Amino acid sequence: MTRDVVVIGGGLSGLAACYELEKRGAAYTVIEVKRRFGGGIRSVLEAGFIMDASAFAFRPLLDHTLLNDLSLRQRVVPIDDEACVFRDGSASLIRALEARLQGGRLMRMAVSSIGRLGERFTICFENGIMLDAGALILALPARYAARALWNLAPEAAKQLAGFQYESIPRVSLGYHKRDLPATIEDALGDRFPFIISTDQCGRVPDRDHQLIQVGLRGYAGMTADDAIRAVTGHFGWRGTPIVWRVGYWTEADLLSDYGDSHRHCIRAIRDLLPPGLSLIGSDYCFEAPTIRGIARLDERIGAGRSAARAALDYLRAASR
Repeated sequence: MTRDVVVIGGGLSGLAACYELEKRGAAYTVIEVKRRFGGGIRSVLEAGFIMDASAFAFRPLLDHTLLNDLSLRQRVVPIDDEACVFRDGSASLIRALEARLQGGRLMRMAVSSIGRLGERFTICFENGIMLDAGALILALPARYAARALWNLAPEAAKQLAGFQYESIPRVSLGYHKRDLPATIEDALGDRFPFIISTDQCGRVPDRDHQLIQVGLRGYAGMTADDAIRAVTGHFGWRGTPIVWRVGYWTEADLLSDYGDSHRHCIRAIRDLLPPGLSLIGSDYCFEAPTIRGIARLDERIGAGRSAARAALDYLRAASR
């Protein structure tokens, strides 16, 4: 099978790139190390609550084109002046993107290294299989991108290997409102950097229930039960939650001030990459992907679609 473009990583940015390639009729393959797409974006339905492992609230998208194309515009509802939620969980965005992709997909495949063979990129898997591609889109967290790029772009890989993360778990709790105080946001601090809640229809069993998500620092060494006790004890919630879940992944929150030095670093890394290879994902956003627990999706989606267009421009130029 001809693979004009290979996308490594099936998170939001990678799927946005695939969606753009699909719309333009390109031959592509997406590679994902997990059983599912979405990266940290995952939604779980339990006892009538839809909980998200990642940030479940997001800033309104500046460009509604994608939501309209995916028939999701009416499935987005505001919870306050600056945040919205997907009525069916944030994973509904991932499911809608995935459903429109007809290109090749390789799931549960771990990439060990990337190289060049003549005019083509080579992708080597840990099981010894090798693929080739005309252009490559790398949609991986920095530490995994560093490992994959070590032979092809060692200077970029060294810088990527130095990225550090804070990794704030998201503790989700579903309550009956009668078991909560009238105000639940008065006790934030350094250890609890954000709290977000909703009683939107679809996310909770009914308007008598509340879904809450709290950011928790200092999670290392704790169990999920410890984290839930830390949250409920700190806020003084005496009632027992109906449902609870802790979402945690190591690359959740990049440590950066997102100032000029950060943008210079990302540009310098990208300048070290060979033509035809793009690096995208939340680690490489110029603006913080999450502010007080509320996610910004525009830059990640835009970067994926821009990388797809750049890959096709590169292939056209190379064929002349």
